[in-house]
Amino acid sequence: MEGRDNIKFCGLTDTGKRRTNNEDAFVAEMLDDNTVLAIAIDGVGGYEGGEVAAEIAQKEIPAYLKEFNRGERLELLKQAVVCANNAIFDRRQFDKARPNMGCVLTSVLLDAGRKVIDMVHVGDTRLYQYYVGKLIKLSHDHSYVGFCEEIGDLTEDEAMHHPRRNEISRSVGEGKHGVGDQGFLEAVEFPLFPNSTFLLCSDGLTDMITSKQIVEILKQNHPIEEKAQALIDAANEAGGKDNITVVLVEYQMEEEEAVETDSIREDSAETTKENNNEVVLAEEEEKKRIFFKIVLLVLLVASVLLLGVCIASCILSMK
Repeated sequence: MEGRDNIKFCGLTDTGKRRTNNEDAFVAEMLDDNTVLAIAIDGVGGYEGGEVAAEIAQKEIPAYLKEFNRGERLELLKQAVVCANNAIFDRRQFDKARPNMGCVLTSVLLDAGRKVIDMVHVGDTRLYQYYVGKLIKLSHDHSYVGFCEEIGDLTEDEAMHHPRRNEISRSVGEGKHGVGDQGFLEAVEFPLFPNSTFLLCSDGLTDMITSKQIVEILKQNHPIEEKAQALIDAANEAGGKDNITVVLVEYQMEEEEAVETDSIREDSAETTKENNNEVVLAEEEEKKRIFFKIVLLVLLVASVLLLGVCIASCILSMK
C-alpha cells in the first residue's frame, strides 16, 4: 500500500506453525495526505478472547482518530488507545466466556508534514526504526524479561529463550483507564528522519528471529511487501511458535529535503573548516605563550644564579 510518493507501508499477519487461530491484528492506513496510522496488536487472554480484544482495538483506534481529528496528535492517539482499552474492559464484563480478554499493542502516527512520529505503546509488541544501517528499538517492553534485556542483564538470545518471556506487566483491557493514568501508556514523540523504515511487530517475530536477521532483510533493495513477507517467512522457518504480525512504513527523502540536507552538510563542512582554523590559530597562540614562559623562566633562573654569584663574591672579598 502507498500514501504520498515518499511514503510506503504495508501490514501482514500470519497464524504461525503451531497455533490454530490468529489472535494478532494490525492497522496500516492513511489518515490524511500526510499521516500514516500503523498498529501492531497481539491478543491475550485465551479461549479466543485475545482475538476478540485485538479486533476491538483494530476497530476502535482508527474510528476514534477519524471522528476526533483536531488537536495535538500524540494526545489524540493516547485518547484513542484509552477508548479501545475501555471498550475491551466493558466487553469483559458481560462476556463470561472471555473474562481475561485483552491485548498488547504498539500504535504510531507518522506525520510527514510535521516530520514527527508519535507512538503510544502498551505491552511487548515493539516499534523499531531502521536508519543508516542500524536497527533501533524505540519502544520498551512492559515485561520482566524485556526489562532485563534492555538493562543488559540478559542477552538477546537469552531473552528469546527465557521461560518467562511471555509474561507481561500491563495490557489493554485489563481495567478502566484514563489518559493520565500512571503506569499504563508509554507515549513518546520522535523526530522523523528521511530514508527511515519503521517496523511494528508482535513477539511472534522477535521471539523467533534476531535483530541481525531483521537488519539483513530490511537492508535489501526489495519492495516493502516482499520485506514484510520475508520477515514472516523467517519467523516461520525458525519455528513459528506464535502468531506473527509485521507492519512496515518506509519514509523516503523528498527533493526539497535532499536540498536541505545538502545545505546542512555544506554548512557543517564550512563550520568544521572554520573550527579547524580556529583550533590551528589557538594552538599557535598557545605555543607562543609557552615559548615566552620558557624564556622568562630561563631569565629568572639566570638572574637568580647571577645574584648568587655576586653575593658569594662580596662575602669572599670581605674575608
